[in-house]
Amino acid sequence: MAKLLKRLSMIFLLVICAFSLFACGEDPHTHEFVNGECECGEKDPNYVPEEVLEDVITPEYLTLDDYKAYVKHDLESAYKSIKLTDETIKANVKAQYEAGLAAIDAAENYSQVKKASADYKDKMAEAIPFADGVYSFTQLSTEEKTEILGLLEAYAVRNGITGISLFEDGGYSMYNPRVTLGTETYIPGYGFGTLAEGSINADLETENNAAWKRYYHTINAADPGTANYLNDQGSEVADFYGYFGAGYYTTHMSATKDSYVWVPELASTFPLAVNVANDNVNGEYKELDWNVTDTTWKFEIKVGSELKYNTNSTLRAAYNGRPVEAEDYLTAYKLLLTKANGYFRGSEMANGTGVKIVGIKEYYEGSAEGYNDELFQKLGVKVTEENGKTYFTITYNQPVTRFYAMYYSTSSLLMPIPQDFIDEVGVKNYLGFNEDKTQTPVDNSLSLGSYTLEKWDSEQQVVYKKNPYYVYADSKYAIEGVHINILKAAASDPEAGIKEFLAGKTDATGIPQTRLEEFKNDPRTKKSTGSSNFKLNVNATDAKTWDVLFGENGKVTQTPAEGKWVVEPALSNPNFVKALSLSINRIEFADKRGSIASVDYLSSNYMSDPVNGISYANTQAHKDAVAGLLENTDGCGYNLELAREYFKVALSELEAAGVYTPGTAENPKVIELEIAWMYPQHEENYHNEIKQYFETAFNDASVSGGKYKLDVKFWVGNVWSDVYYGKLMLGQYDLGFGSISGNTLNPLDFVSVLSSDQEISGSFTLNWGTDTNDPNADILVYNNMRWSYDALWTAANSTAIVAEGANSAFLANKEVKTEENEDGSIDVEVKLETSLPELSVIEVEDVVVCWYEDVYANDENWDLYQETVLEAADYTAEYKDGVLTVKFTCSAELVAKYYGQVGFDVYCTETVDGNATPGVCESLYAEFPAKAE
Repeated sequence: MAKLLKRLSMIFLLVICAFSLFACGEDPHTHEFVNGECECGEKDPNYVPEEVLEDVITPEYLTLDDYKAYVKHDLESAYKSIKLTDETIKANVKAQYEAGLAAIDAAENYSQVKKASADYKDKMAEAIPFADGVYSFTQLSTEEKTEILGLLEAYAVRNGITGISLFEDGGYSMYNPRVTLGTETYIPGYGFGTLAEGSINADLETENNAAWKRYYHTINAADPGTANYLNDQGSEVADFYGYFGAGYYTTHMSATKDSYVWVPELASTFPLAVNVANDNVNGEYKELDWNVTDTTWKFEIKVGSELKYNTNSTLRAAYNGRPVEAEDYLTAYKLLLTKANGYFRGSEMANGTGVKIVGIKEYYEGSAEGYNDELFQKLGVKVTEENGKTYFTITYNQPVTRFYAMYYSTSSLLMPIPQDFIDEVGVKNYLGFNEDKTQTPVDNSLSLGSYTLEKWDSEQQVVYKKNPYYVYADSKYAIEGVHINILKAAASDPEAGIKEFLAGKTDATGIPQTRLEEFKNDPRTKKSTGSSNFKLNVNATDAKTWDVLFGENGKVTQTPAEGKWVVEPALSNPNFVKALSLSINRIEFADKRGSIASVDYLSSNYMSDPVNGISYANTQAHKDAVAGLLENTDGCGYNLELAREYFKVALSELEAAGVYTPGTAENPKVIELEIAWMYPQHEENYHNEIKQYFETAFNDASVSGGKYKLDVKFWVGNVWSDVYYGKLMLGQYDLGFGSISGNTLNPLDFVSVLSSDQEISGSFTLNWGTDTNDPNADILVYNNMRWSYDALWTAANSTAIVAEGANSAFLANKEVKTEENEDGSIDVEVKLETSLPELSVIEVEDVVVCWYEDVYANDENWDLYQETVLEAADYTAEYKDGVLTVKFTCSAELVAKYYGQVGFDVYCTETVDGNATPGVCESLYAEFPAKAE
């Protein structure tokens, strides 16, 4: 086996871990030892004081020379991953690398080997200067952005924050012969063109309604009860909304039927860069200069006879065929972004990071009591009439390319809607049922998309009819309608869908694992790539990090002491996690289920060049990033013998660190892992096989001679979302099954979800362990400078303020002092410190006092929100030596009006390195006296 270690070329990252918590008892998530003692009153018989570890711990799984070979190769891999063009820096890094190899050779025990590797990896990093200053890479070319994405992905792979990927959710589907697909070859990111370019050539005999016999028939496992995607947090409602939703732009299959192109939908032209001289958008789609950048973009929109609303509701018949007016485009923004309406997607859009519409957060926060015209006029969206044409202008907070100006503006969430329709149906009922169910989504929606709601029978069926007013009705969407049968059995019976299909009741079905061999070669069967890669997400936190993130005062969530999760130390060792990954035969696992074996984080649908339809999966940047997962494997990350070797490396390191003490063949030390699954059927369909892969690899006698035993358990919630909201996002797991997908045309933005910073990830972090804003966590190099993951991601997607390699808030060190006066007034002093004082200027424009008490406890009580804008004479502001000091007095009248936790929004214009950004400098809070009863 030692020869195998020296012969194979492998890439892995060695991370030094120190642990103070030791699991005990049959359940490692029940007890914990600290320095050999447990709160349960027991003592750890295996505890060895740290100062004598090196003398008594001698791992037997690898010889010292073999272990050195692994660690030297790790250092070599780290060295080769550093791409430098500066010859001086390159020479310095090389010198430290060579010195590190020599230090490893000279080491006399396992601990010295690890220390030498860590020390010289640090020295290699120290030879590279930190990024420091203000950076924005948003105007880089597609190729350069793909390079950055590759660097970020490589970092994520090295640090295990992509999880252990299993499969891409594409696979085999069957289609009724009466359906002619738009193409026989699946187009990534587009599909087969079933509705847009397909057709139906025969009746569905099992359909009793004669008018629906040539509708496209499909199923859904549940009735979402609404089509209001504006207020939905998942993806299911989006599918129901998508049939009648429309955006400024959409996609059609190319003439060659092997790709897709963008076309205007609600818009009439592609975006024009307002501030770029001689920019024009004449010419065909692929002939345009898509790399032109600007902050403000303008395009013609359809109104009047060009665009009409459609409804099949007799109650709303007056709106059928009604022309769209220019003001309707702005009404859509008012509806979604007015905070008083309480729509989730509006909050998400306003509070997201990266590219945003100018003034969006200010409008959202200032509309808690209802529409705010003054702030809406400052929002970066305008509609104008010029020479008989209607134009929409949108201004972003930073320059974007023509493509992303189109892409960011095209959401169907912002489909035009008449204000009098909203007034008639009500914000709460829009796109859904009214309270007594006498009105359905058919009555409370209007369509500008390809189809229009025709029928919604709760828990039974949802039906759409072709929209005759749709802008491409004459050339696309020949299929007359869509019929969705609510089939609840599909939630628990994996064969329910195919049974319906074989009974002639539907037009398409996925093929379950139990019927795959029977039907995968059937002439009705087609194969597709997927939209998401499913994986086992990893909780690689140590006990200290878990407490910081999830403990009683956690940064992410606060967990009561009795709910504390005791982490499994083995998962903090990257070689242990790599061994788990290597033990999975993905090809075997995926083929049984009709899926696509993959070690990738992003599915094939993610485009690095969305204009030309180039999948990121096909780029060299991606191939380089995942090379370490594939080397010396079957091509999909599987090598059983290598998995066992990595388990040996992991056990050697864990023992040398004093984390584990081996048992015996008769009484082995048990390492218990729990896998959290989404659905009960996953326990049978997925868990048993994954459990077998892991245990077969680890429990083989060649790994530890039986001194350790791996025992893999399972957990499953009541509903699929429990794994996310009850486990992964709260750190209450070892391994957890799941996936996040979205933003397929901008994967560089999407990988924000890999950040441990919840503001960057949108609270969608699923893998924990690495602080992605620590530039010393790993060596991430771009432009001959060292970055944290968060800093480089931010610079690539917007503007980053970087201090010593780390993403830095423009204003930090928040301090709020209050002093109560005899007359009942309160003096307030706010101090904020800039991270780059030599490059920064701050001009305060407004100070707003606001009270949020109970607003979020009861969504109906929006009237509890109060806000007072202080007059300029009522506050003073001074910016000196990088510190902004704002002083003001809240009068006795204001103090009486507000109580409890009171907010202060300081509005200002921040100018950093010559770039001015107006908005909220900072939101802070202070305690006012409780309201008298």
